[in-house]
Amino acid sequence: MTEITESVVLLDDDGRAIGTAEKYAVHTTDTALHLAFSCHVYNEAGQLLVTRRALSKLTWPGVWTNSFCGHPAPGETQESAIARRAMRELGITVTDIELVIPDFRYRAVDASGIVENEICPVFRARTADVVAPSPDEVSEFAWADPETLRDAAIAAPYAFSPWLGWQLAQWPVTAVEAATAPTS
Repeated sequence: MTEITESVVLLDDDGRAIGTAEKYAVHTTDTALHLAFSCHVYNEAGQLLVTRRALSKLTWPGVWTNSFCGHPAPGETQESAIARRAMRELGITVTDIELVIPDFRYRAVDASGIVENEICPVFRARTADVVAPSPDEVSEFAWADPETLRDAAIAAPYAFSPWLGWQLAQWPVTAVEAATAPTS
């Protein structure tokens, strides 16, 4: 079986593309700024899908986080990357993809010293599918009330990825209300 290499888009401090690199090469103790995305998936009942990162993950293994994250490939749209990663990580299709926090950017260092350094627009989407997670990506998942999740991330930040806590803190109240409103 041929190993698939995944490339990421490298960025300058102003968020302009300046090149590409293989994903494994940029997630180190000296991670270059690169493009990513984060997606929060809601079901028809208005619950938010949270996932626990697989214990085999390089960074933040075993912590609870948003539904899924990823990196658009060079030349790939964010929406296409979201659809690709939703299927790859969770075995689901997503609809109603909407940008919620366009300018989210963060740098975080995990306990092993690996750095996440990303410009990472935050999206929300919907699914009606049954979640079938890939075990190399997700060890557990749960559907949660968005406000309960926000309270849990504030009360026990060590149990969650840092980016989830920061995203929930920036999440506009109107976005949570819209995400939990019934669809027409």
